[in-house]
Amino acid sequence: MSPTRRFAVPPRSGLILAACALLVLAFAPAQYFGRQQDDLLYFFGARALAEGRYCLETSPGCPPLAMINPGWPLLLAPLARVTDSPAAFQAFAALVLALAPIAVWAWLRRRTDEATGLLGAALFASCPLALAQAGVAMSEAPYAIALLAMLALVEDRRARAAGGLAALLLLLRTAGVAALPALLLPSLRARRWREAAFAAAPPALAYGLWTAWSWSRTRGVDKLSLLAETYRGRGVSKPLAIAAANARYYLAAWGGCFLPPSRADGLLALALGAALAAAAAAGVARALRRRRDDPAAWALLGAAALHALWGWQYERYMIPLLPLLAWALAVGLGRAAKPALACLLALQLGAQVLPRLGRASPWAEPELALSYAWLAARPRPALLASAEHVRDGWYAGLPNVGLPDDARAEDFAARLKSLRVAYVLRADASDIGLGADPSSATRLALERAYSHLDDARLFRVVHEEPAEGAAIYAPL
Repeated sequence: MSPTRRFAVPPRSGLILAACALLVLAFAPAQYFGRQQDDLLYFFGARALAEGRYCLETSPGCPPLAMINPGWPLLLAPLARVTDSPAAFQAFAALVLALAPIAVWAWLRRRTDEATGLLGAALFASCPLALAQAGVAMSEAPYAIALLAMLALVEDRRARAAGGLAALLLLLRTAGVAALPALLLPSLRARRWREAAFAAAPPALAYGLWTAWSWSRTRGVDKLSLLAETYRGRGVSKPLAIAAANARYYLAAWGGCFLPPSRADGLLALALGAALAAAAAAGVARALRRRRDDPAAWALLGAAALHALWGWQYERYMIPLLPLLAWALAVGLGRAAKPALACLLALQLGAQVLPRLGRASPWAEPELALSYAWLAARPRPALLASAEHVRDGWYAGLPNVGLPDDARAEDFAARLKSLRVAYVLRADASDIGLGADPSSATRLALERAYSHLDDARLFRVVHEEPAEGAAIYAPL
C-alpha cells in the first residue's frame, strides 16, 4: 500500500468512522468515576506525577503507587496539572476510546481491504465490552491503540519506533509482555541482530527502570508478585484449571456480545464464542503458514497465553484483543469474511447496542451509595479500611487503607488499631475478578478478613445496609 493511499480517507469511510466515534461518545460515561478502583488509582497517580512524586495521597504516609504501572498516569499528568475534575478525566478517556475504532480501521486496511477495515472498526465501536468502558479512565484503550501502532511499525521494519511503543505498552500494562514476540520475532528470524537490539532496548530499559523503582520502594514488583502468588505451592492442575475457567469466561463474554442480554451469559454465548474462536484460530494458523513470524498472529497468541494463565478475570481485558480477533476472523473465514462480519455487526447492534442507546447506565451510581453517605456523615478525622479502599474512601470522603492480611483475628484487629482505623467496610458483593480461582491467595485473604470481622470480641457492627450487602464495623 502506498503512503498516499495508506493515509487517505475516502468520504464514505470518514462518515462511518465518525459514526463509530460518536457511538462511543454517546455511551460515556458508562460507569461512575472510580467504580473499578484502578481508574481512581490512575487519577491519583497522574495528580502525584504532576506534583513530582508517585504515591497514594489518600492513605497515611502517601505510600508508593507500586501497584499501578506509570504509563497511563504519565499520559494523564498534563491534564492533572490543569484540573483535578473527574469529569475532565472521563471526557479525555472517552475521546481516547473514540479514537480506537479509527486506529482499528487504519491497521486492518493495511492487512485486508477498506471494507473489512470499516467492518472491524464498527465491530469494535459497537462492542458492548468496549462501550462499557466509554469515559472510564482505564488503560485498555490507549494500550489497544499503541499495540496496533507497534504492529504497523514492526511490519514497516521501523525497529526503534516499534521498540518505543513496546516500552509504552509495558508501562501501560504489564500485559505488554505478550506483545514482545510480535516485536522481536521478525528481526530474529531474519537474523537482523542490530534491528532486534534496537527494538528490544526501549522496553527492556523502561520496564527495568520501573522494576528497579518498584523494588526500591516495596521490595517487590506487584504484577509479578501476584502471578507468583497464584501458583506458589500448586501442582500442574492449577494452571490447567485457571486456563479452562478463563477460556469459558472470555469465550462466553465474546459470544455474548452478539446475543440479547438475557442470553449473554449462558451456554449459547459460550458456544458462539467457541465457534468464533475456532474461526479465529484457523485465521492465525493460515497467517502463520503464509509467514511464520506474522506480528499480528504472534501478538494474538501471546495475549491468549497470558490471559489463560492470569488468575484475574475482567471483560475489559478483551478490549485490546478485539482488533486482532477481527483480523483473525477475516483471515480464517476467507471469502465469507465480509458477510460474516457484517452479520456479527448487525447482531451486535440489534441485540446489545441499539436497545441501550440513550438509556441511563446501569452503573451510573455507586452500589454502596447509602453506606458511603453514612460514613461521610461521621465526625472527622476517621480512617477507613476496606478491600476496595481507594474507591470507598473517595466516596466516603475519608482517608483509607487496605485490609491487613493476618491469619489470626487478634493480630488483624491489633493491626487495624495500630493504624488507628475507625471504620471497616465490608461489601460482600465486591467483584475482585477472581471467580475462576476459589483458592486464590488474594480471595482467601479477603474471606479470612471478613471472617475476623465476625468476632464479636474484637469488632462491633455500627451500621448495616442489607440492600447493598454491606456492613460497617468499628474495632473494639
